[in-house]
Amino acid sequence: MTELFDREDSDEIEADINSSLMLMIPEPFWGDDPFEFLREYL
Repeated sequence: MTELFDREDSDEIEADINSSLMLMIPEPFWGDDPFEFLREYL
C-alpha cells in the first residue's frame, strides 16, 4: 500500500485531479433562488 502512495509524480496527479474537478463544478449564479421549485407547493 505504501508503494501506491509513494510516487514521484503524485504532485502531477494531484494537480490533474484538481483541474478536472474544477471543470466539473459550475460557478454558482447568485441570482437564482434555490427553492424556486417549492413555491408552487407552499
